[in-house]
Amino acid sequence: MVDKFFQTEASWILTCLRITLGVVMLPHGLQKLFGWFGGFGFGATMNFFSSQGIPSLVAFLVIVAESFGALGLILGFCTKLSAFGIALTMIGAAFFVREHGFFMNWFGSQGGEGFEYHILAIGIAVALLFEGGGAFSMDALIAEKFE
Repeated sequence: MVDKFFQTEASWILTCLRITLGVVMLPHGLQKLFGWFGGFGFGATMNFFSSQGIPSLVAFLVIVAESFGALGLILGFCTKLSAFGIALTMIGAAFFVREHGFFMNWFGSQGGEGFEYHILAIGIAVALLFEGGGAFSMDALIAEKFE
């Protein structure tokens, strides 16, 4: 059972998807966790989610998924779990921003961002969830130990 959790093919495509999603998500997580990149930090993020009616546990898991999950993707460690957390986070975020439509707010004419970015992140995360982290992942090294 545990061996399937770390199982992956030595695919460069999966590696590219894994690192891309991790690099894109990590700054969002660091905004929420440490307040870096113009973010508000852990406490303010927790308060914001709470003010939106989002339970504290869910808010905490979002911060963990976007920060530690993204780092896990970059390293290829627990790729399937990290991808699962990010997929759930992006599904929730897509529902949260759905009133702004599909498209990103390229020209500042909408009240906020659309959900096209979320769909891309969900698609990448689902591929990683089923196929694993690919070549040069810690998962691949761990999977070798189970063989």
